[in-house]
Amino acid sequence: MASPMTNVFVGSETGLLKGISIAKGTWKNLNNIETPNKANEITCLCWDDKKETSLTIGLKSHQIGKYDVKNQIISEFKPLVQGKGVNLKSFAKLENVIFAGYDSGHVSIQADNDTSDEITIGSHLQCLTRNGNIIGTGGKETCLKLYDVNTIATGTPVFQAKNVRNDWLNLRVPVWVTGINFMEENKIVTSTGHHQVRVYDPRVQRRPVLDMTFDDYPITAMSLCHDHQVVVGNTKGSMGLLDVRKGKLVHRFKGFAGGIRSIQCHSSLPVVASCGLDRFFRVHDINTKELLHKMYLKSRLNCLLMTKDDWCEDSVDCEKVTEKNCKAVSSDNEEDEGDDDVDDDQVWEQMQVVKTRTLKRKKIDAVEEIVDIKKLPKRKRKTAKK
Repeated sequence: MASPMTNVFVGSETGLLKGISIAKGTWKNLNNIETPNKANEITCLCWDDKKETSLTIGLKSHQIGKYDVKNQIISEFKPLVQGKGVNLKSFAKLENVIFAGYDSGHVSIQADNDTSDEITIGSHLQCLTRNGNIIGTGGKETCLKLYDVNTIATGTPVFQAKNVRNDWLNLRVPVWVTGINFMEENKIVTSTGHHQVRVYDPRVQRRPVLDMTFDDYPITAMSLCHDHQVVVGNTKGSMGLLDVRKGKLVHRFKGFAGGIRSIQCHSSLPVVASCGLDRFFRVHDINTKELLHKMYLKSRLNCLLMTKDDWCEDSVDCEKVTEKNCKAVSSDNEEDEGDDDVDDDQVWEQMQVVKTRTLKRKKIDAVEEIVDIKKLPKRKRKTAKK
């Protein structure tokens, strides 16, 4: 890899791809945009191969492009086969085949030779994830479904989850799958927009074998870490580590000021990276909850992709960077994207403290007496003063 200092790639709402060097505490824009357009916002990122030599970028407007990590070049964006959906939500790649999911619930299967198929998995697709030859999908009023890549063109899932039983009022529980992760032992963990985390075991039953909740807000991001634990984040800006074996909250991570859009745990290091609407990229220690890195990237962030490299090898002593000295140093020739380029923390630190002085009771009485005298007519002021 020609640019070993780039450890994380982040996609923004304005369509800019950002490269972050964790060891140096710096970042830069990897592409240039004349006029930011939300129609070209980056919604998903994925590696093309296990060697991580290039990655594929998915735009909201049904277009994909490639970024060559070695040569640091982004290819021209090409349109996908026009699906019936309005927005591209997520996609997965297997060799030369792309599985693209749209918000309408349609999944298009496109190969390099432009041959394509399309299936319908339900309404309002929210997530699409691949694990080997298995693809998992889910969305609003669409339960978890697993497809085999060899038979996905038929539209028949190899596993279809069943909704949980009715609540204590005998009312149907709504379905809203927002995230899918594949665990060991062929288990699947999902997050929902109704603040639920569920674990499925297709070998046992169609209903979840574990059902737990996290806060009271929709869960928008989830990542699987080691020892049967997952990190989840919601729209309020709360992020927590959950033990899906015991069904308990381990601890919470602090320092967020907006909704969390993407979370990813490192494959070998005990750290978790996150980004979201507050325009900050953060790295926390999973075990100690400590905030190791924090960078302000100017744009609202949608997704991130982390390399498998150990970024501590690039640093001298692998020192932990605190919140104060880890803010990004962007180059002066980078374009301003129309967002505020001043850190909120810096604004508060530069503000002067206004000190108030308490008056003694005698002085307060004298002030009140002066005020009362001024209210009197001119004729009675002399007598009042006496």
